[in-house]
Amino acid sequence: MPEREKSEKEKSKAPAVDSSVLIMDLLASANYPMTLSEICEQTGIPSASGHRIINTLLEHQMVAHDPSRKKSYCIGAKIFQIASTIYNKQSIIPFFYPIAEILKNEIHKTIFLSVPVGNTIVVVSKLETSLNCAFNIFIGQTMPLYQSASGKAILSMRSTEFQQTYLASEKKVNPQIKQEWQTVQEELDRAKRLGYAVTHGEIEAGVSCISAPILNLRNEPVAAISASISGDYLDQQEARDNAKKLIQAARQLSSRIG
Repeated sequence: MPEREKSEKEKSKAPAVDSSVLIMDLLASANYPMTLSEICEQTGIPSASGHRIINTLLEHQMVAHDPSRKKSYCIGAKIFQIASTIYNKQSIIPFFYPIAEILKNEIHKTIFLSVPVGNTIVVVSKLETSLNCAFNIFIGQTMPLYQSASGKAILSMRSTEFQQTYLASEKKVNPQIKQEWQTVQEELDRAKRLGYAVTHGEIEAGVSCISAPILNLRNEPVAAISASISGDYLDQQEARDNAKKLIQAARQLSSRIG
């Protein structure tokens, strides 16, 4: 459901926060700086409320005046500072590139690195294959843990207690998962047994993903390395061939991070 429809149908417990998020989401995705009237029109926020929220966001440098257009706004410097701080905390990223480069050249696939953030998985780095088969993978891309190959690879290495706690929290925001969980559990069991997880259509139709977990010294999953493969169906032999090299890369990364 679109955010605007959701906000109209459900009474918000923190309308100012919701409106702030709507404004920042809009400015982040806009191709040009936007005026207050344009922001309010597209978000459905009343002009008076929009004016107050914009001024507060300006004070905190979450948005900024854009000099290229009169009385217009863009994303502020604080957003970039926050994103940079979070990105720099991912100590695994410097180790990812040389290992992913070798893996990419071996299997000729786009390779990407994901980390768990709450109940989601977030892409934090990627290396595109030189072949003409670009996929819709971008840094910052976020997916539910239980739907993505990387998320399933990570969940498969978690305890049963952790998985059940995750399920309970996920049901609050996605009741449908209760019907899907038996299938998900079977996929997690298979991923743990094989050492990798596979999904079809996770990123886009006609694309499969294969992913292996990266573990720390306590044998806890902290990230996942994945490869995207063109095709509605991933041949089992191809999956095994790619998985062997992917698992090797995951183990190399695990040994680097300690």
